[in-house]
Amino acid sequence: MSFKFHTKTRIKFRDADPAQIMYFANIFSLAHDAFEEFIVAAGYRYEEWFSKTDHLIPIRHAEADYKSPFLPGQTYEVKVAVASLGTTSFKMKYEFIQGSRHHATVYMVHAVLDPKTREKMPLPKVMRERLAPYLEE
Repeated sequence: MSFKFHTKTRIKFRDADPAQIMYFANIFSLAHDAFEEFIVAAGYRYEEWFSKTDHLIPIRHAEADYKSPFLPGQTYEVKVAVASLGTTSFKMKYEFIQGSRHHATVYMVHAVLDPKTREKMPLPKVMRERLAPYLEE
């Protein structure tokens, strides 16, 4: 069974362009904000995830598909799931929804690297165990 993580986000006035629509690149910050909440729900302490010294977890790919504009002052639900778990990386999926309207889908691929060599390394066992319950069906 897949456990999806849900949170909410509100678009701030500062996030909008002159047309009063959210600037397109801000979706990545909103997705990463949701990711920071997600990792805590997945069993990590915030400091544990972001202060690891035995591996690095950079984002190696990000993409967004926009369906409807985001407006300042509006609140949107963010559904978070693990889209896939690889050997040395994992892919996260973020769906931004308001009511029955789908506004955007974001994907971010995180690689796991050895901090000394900067080479790919296998996902740590505990990471795989904590992410697996959120794997999209």
